[in-house]
Amino acid sequence: MEIKVPFYNILNMFLTGLVFIGGCVIIYPDCTLMVLNNEIVRSLGTGPVVVITVCVFAVAYEIGLIINRAGSVIMEPLLKWTKLIPSNDNYLLFNEKKKQYPIMSTLSREYSLSRTGIILFITLFILSVSASKQLLAIVCIVVAMVYYLSCRKHAAKIVVLMQGDKKAQEKSGEQK
Repeated sequence: MEIKVPFYNILNMFLTGLVFIGGCVIIYPDCTLMVLNNEIVRSLGTGPVVVITVCVFAVAYEIGLIINRAGSVIMEPLLKWTKLIPSNDNYLLFNEKKKQYPIMSTLSREYSLSRTGIILFITLFILSVSASKQLLAIVCIVVAMVYYLSCRKHAAKIVVLMQGDKKAQEKSGEQK
């Protein structure tokens, strides 16, 4: 049986999970060393390295998936409710416009990646603050802001394309 994982899933879930795990290792190095020096881990030896590696990758994917879903069910509604990003929730219109403008799929993916990045780095920011790592907290919040600006830009492009016919009519009416 062949299992195909779309590149989008690898990028949006797997790498997100790895970045989160890497951030936790940087934020909590003592805990990381404690886990790695645990008697159970040391007793495993080097034999099951492949099994451990596969497990780490699976955990990273799941963490990334959870962060992605949190971005979808928490961050996106919050950004829309506070009107920090433009939105048009007409999914039928979106699908129609996606046929007309193939770039909509790319914009939608980029929007989702940006939304996931926001929640990822806000989470790392909170963990950094709780561990008194101020410099890392500043870096995390700056990166989260960059992702927010990217998210807003992609959302605006999607909304403009969805309202494309109206905008074109308005512009032609203004030029007359």
